[in-house]
Amino acid sequence: MNSNLFPNLWRFLLLVAVQVLFLKQVAVTAGAYFNILLYPLFVLLLPIRLGVPYLVVLGFVVGMTVDYFYVSYGLHASAAAFSGFARGFVFKIFEPKGGFTGKEPVFSPQYFGWSVFAQAASLFFFVYIFWYFSVDYFTFYYFNDIALKTLASWGLTMIFVVFYGFLFNPKR
Repeated sequence: MNSNLFPNLWRFLLLVAVQVLFLKQVAVTAGAYFNILLYPLFVLLLPIRLGVPYLVVLGFVVGMTVDYFYVSYGLHASAAAFSGFARGFVFKIFEPKGGFTGKEPVFSPQYFGWSVFAQAASLFFFVYIFWYFSVDYFTFYYFNDIALKTLASWGLTMIFVVFYGFLFNPKR
């Protein structure tokens, strides 16, 4: 059996549970501008060499799981599937000079350092959150609201991403 299966399964379960049990309540209590979307970290921390079709499908699955609890009818699935597609472009920007060697199974601070990880995660989550709010409004007529919600949610989410990285130190 693949040694990457169980760490990713536990990460999926943990991130979805935290999202729907804790972070959903924070968003409801704090207001519309304070969405913390931590579950896309599942897509970011999947194995580096995983193909784009698998990333899109796994992103869709994690998004639909969150949609089930949020009753948001595909909003999270759309954004998570898009993040699976966009992850390769983000990784290409931060890829080492000789390319990925295969010794680094996931894009984590353990293998790339905190600076590179934080920059890549920042770009990944910015793209994800911007897509999320763009699909939520489904028009650029409300671009100011989309931009404000994106920036506020992105800042709060990045605090939790760094906290997750320090707490769990993903290696596989």
